[in-house]
Amino acid sequence: MAKKKEFKVGLYAVIVSIVLAVVLGAITVFAFRTRYTAYSPEKVAVQFADTIVQTGDGYNAYKNTLLAQNPKLKYGDFIRNAYMRPYVNEDAPQAEFVGTGSAEEQEKIDTVYNLMYEYYVGLLEHVGWDDYDTFFTSYFEKLVEVRHQIYGDDFMNTDYMFSALEANAATYGESLTGAEEQIADDGKTVLRKATQGLYQQMYGADYRLTVTVAAKEELSVDNAEDYISALEERLTDAVEKGTVKAAGDTAMLSAFEGLSCAGEVNAVELLTVTISAGDSISATVEIPVVRIGNSWYVDNTNTDTAGLYLAK
Repeated sequence: MAKKKEFKVGLYAVIVSIVLAVVLGAITVFAFRTRYTAYSPEKVAVQFADTIVQTGDGYNAYKNTLLAQNPKLKYGDFIRNAYMRPYVNEDAPQAEFVGTGSAEEQEKIDTVYNLMYEYYVGLLEHVGWDDYDTFFTSYFEKLVEVRHQIYGDDFMNTDYMFSALEANAATYGESLTGAEEQIADDGKTVLRKATQGLYQQMYGADYRLTVTVAAKEELSVDNAEDYISALEERLTDAVEKGTVKAAGDTAMLSAFEGLSCAGEVNAVELLTVTISAGDSISATVEIPVVRIGNSWYVDNTNTDTAGLYLAK
């Protein structure tokens, strides 16, 4: 009688484990690459442009640029060290109403935010986020002045600076998109009425803005070298200006020196994006992107984003 072939459970389990590991690993890598925008030059360019197009938010659009390439310094930390440090004054006494949650405190907060919003819109119109250096410097300098005027104190920290800037950016976005009605937990009290935004007036109540890559040019080795040389000059200029501002402040100096990354760029592409409102094209903008390691970044030193601010 022929001997029955034994079913090797242990071996089968090992094989299944290996196959599952390979499959799951492939799925994980695919999901990671799909979600991680920086791996794709097209996704980086679209994300950058779309952030500005949808809400006019040039501030957060910079998360996709060379300002965010330093592995030792996140975008928010770059702003803290490069632009907020000169205005931080946490040892100064604060106005008595601060932290009370009183109506007076809320009124003062609203007053500061409203005054700074007018200034923020003015900076958008006359400076623009392409000149982020002037934008950040002017904004925080003005915030110190306005807080002193309204609060009567000289206190300032980075949390307060971020809260004002981000509130203004959000308010500007709502001025374009409109805002939905907000109802309190009681289901009756209207906390905020619905508003119509400028985009709804421009494109209709059901408007839809779409950013797509219309064309892409990968620079040849020679052209890429020329581009990188020009990028290095622009970054060197930014670092030199930052060095003067830093005036020996180590953290501030380090933030600006971290911008010097042209030597790490290994590829350059020029992407043309179109902004469509329904079936019609509203704008066409070229966005240069560069690769450092495996990640792509918008070269913000060489962008003209005026065409992305559709309401201007």
